[in-house]
Amino acid sequence: MRLMGLLIAALMLAGVNVAQAQPAGACLLVCFPPAHLNAKKCACEEASSRTPACSLVCLDPDTTLDARKCACVRRPH
Repeated sequence: MRLMGLLIAALMLAGVNVAQAQPAGACLLVCFPPAHLNAKKCACEEASSRTPACSLVCLDPDTTLDARKCACVRRPH
């Protein structure tokens, strides 16, 4: 287990050095979740948090869906 950790660290360090020396399009960097690889920059970037889709339906005609809150709110009169 300890050897695996050392191997991963060595690969990460080697990937950074190789990526800087190679031309664009050849990136050997490995990113661990939640980060993801930006192949153009050959760099690990933090994953942006996306708001989940709201599946609520407002049946009352006097209400409307507030997507940010995922809740039915009264319509302004």
